[in-house]
Amino acid sequence: MLATVVPPGVSRPVAPPPPHAQQHQGQAEPDFQTDQCALARLRSQQGAWEDVIKLLTPLKGQLNADDLTILVRALEQRDRANLESVVGDGVARFPEHLELRLAWIDAAITNKRYATALERVQTAPAKLRSRPQLRLRAAQCHFHMDRVLGEATVREIQAGRPGQFVGNTLVVERRDPTNRALCCPPESALYQLRLALDAGIDDPAAHVLHARIWQRLGRPGVALAILKGRPTLLLSTKDETVLDVYSELARETGAMSDYLHCEWLRARRYPQRRETILFDACLTIAAQYNERGEEQLYIQWLHRAARLRPGDADLLLRLADAEWAADQREQAATLYSRILGLAPDHPQQRRILDQLNTIETQPSPR
Repeated sequence: MLATVVPPGVSRPVAPPPPHAQQHQGQAEPDFQTDQCALARLRSQQGAWEDVIKLLTPLKGQLNADDLTILVRALEQRDRANLESVVGDGVARFPEHLELRLAWIDAAITNKRYATALERVQTAPAKLRSRPQLRLRAAQCHFHMDRVLGEATVREIQAGRPGQFVGNTLVVERRDPTNRALCCPPESALYQLRLALDAGIDDPAAHVLHARIWQRLGRPGVALAILKGRPTLLLSTKDETVLDVYSELARETGAMSDYLHCEWLRARRYPQRRETILFDACLTIAAQYNERGEEQLYIQWLHRAARLRPGDADLLLRLADAEWAADQREQAATLYSRILGLAPDHPQQRRILDQLNTIETQPSPR
């Protein structure tokens, strides 16, 4: 076959690629994105959040809602500095996607920008605003903005018990024997939380917030009952906030058995901190009994703390003084001697020696 002669100054025509090559070129970019997303999904299941960020960040503008949600989860774990811009763009692209909207709201709550978070709730599409997850976020914002009951009013209410909605208000408590009741409006933490709870939300954060609301209203017993009514909440949640609030309410109400139960759960959950947790719990219970004037129970719980830390000279001194105050001189003498054995130069050495001398020279009044 003779070669085609091309005149000077004329470009040689380029033959089009074969059909299969054209198809391959057209699919190269989608295939790359698909592979990246599939790998990111796998790495997210393995908790490799840095890899997820590296794989998906360059594609963030082209990701579908589900893959964008995976990127947002990774940013929540490892790169919160870039979280809001990414999730904000995602909400703009997918305004009715629940998880993206929640992440956008939570980003503002985490940064304590409660007014911004509330605005993100209120500007959500109507079908999202009524979801219990958004009601909970609204309640959290109102709570942190000191609107536990909002602009509460006392109204004439013929029917309705606490926790029920009457018109556009929530009945908080009735003022018996009258028909008047304290009511709170929609712009309040309790109102929005009640809507979320009535819709079936069972998030630990909802129950903790419910307890916190009643604690702030001066009803710690009601608050503790809310958490005690959900015993599996203490056993199952990994959020230590639940234990912290339960423990705080138990101490505030003097419910020492509930407090001890909570701290035992904490010690089981964090075995590396077991000794410290139980030691602090024993001292807390001892202090409670001391405030109540229950001398023997105070001493008993100090002894329990001392069994956990037998070499703590300051604790032994506290215990010895308690035994002395209870006129249990022999026990006090044994403890004072142990202290001097552990710490011969203890700052309270002179006083300890004086106590020992008194015990030796004067019989116990009892």
